[in-house]
Amino acid sequence: MKIALPPPLRPGDRIGIVAPAGPVRHPDLERGQEYLKSRGYALVRGRHLEERRGYLAGSDEERLEDLNAILADRTIRALWSARGGYGSARIVEGIDFRSLRKWPKIVIGYSDLTVLHAAVQRRLGLSTFYGPNVSDLGHAASFDESSLWQALAVDGGSLAHDLKTSTVLRPGSGEGPLVGGCLSLLVSLLGTPYEVATDGAILFWEEVGEEPYRVDRMLGHLRLAGRLAKLRGMVVGRLAGCQAKEPENEATIEEILQRHLKGAGFPVVYDFPAGHGPGKVTLPLGRPARLDTGEGRLTISGR
Repeated sequence: MKIALPPPLRPGDRIGIVAPAGPVRHPDLERGQEYLKSRGYALVRGRHLEERRGYLAGSDEERLEDLNAILADRTIRALWSARGGYGSARIVEGIDFRSLRKWPKIVIGYSDLTVLHAAVQRRLGLSTFYGPNVSDLGHAASFDESSLWQALAVDGGSLAHDLKTSTVLRPGSGEGPLVGGCLSLLVSLLGTPYEVATDGAILFWEEVGEEPYRVDRMLGHLRLAGRLAKLRGMVVGRLAGCQAKEPENEATIEEILQRHLKGAGFPVVYDFPAGHGPGKVTLPLGRPARLDTGEGRLTISGR
């Protein structure tokens, strides 16, 4: 599928803020909104943005209503997730993809937003952005500001990310569309209409709060399902809080990757600064990319 690109974001543009998954934390949301306003953007808040129903930001109907209202507004240039958590998979079938096709928008967020990224790319072939949620934006250390605004405003050329803080597990180079997101969500989408297409792709994944044996199990699921066999490269992001609770159960990410990538010929790097954790860079998903460990760079095509 040929990838489509949303219009770039400019100061003065309208940004829609929604919470399709977990409930927001008011102080973090407020700080993030003030940050966006300080950069000259007009904000449109979902009507139910600060609702709460247990572990969800309101009922499924309320969250979907907010999401679709933003998508149907032709004057809004970006749909920005307030936070992650859980819940996007509960409403993905009701998303108004027709409006998004008619009025393409930037879609940005991470963690549970993996579901939305995957669905938009599958249904529309539209590039989306795996980057900070609004609730991260009020904390300067939580995200890489330069990569965020470069990704959202780029008009041409490509975006390059240095691999100097990453570890090379397997050297080499590979090219393909950059796909992925949070590992547990990628696995949960297997066998659904929104599953991420990995054949011929560079797979990015990251995770938070999962013990090593669970990461091992999820990668094993992808391997047994044949979803790792035809990759052109793998970029493993930050694994925040993924240590074993009991020291005797600890295992390194290198050990786990070596097990599930045995015999693979594509390049692999890990501890790339994206996903949960501080200093997260913003990755445009769906676009052609090149992972080259010799050059020490992940390059993603621009416009």
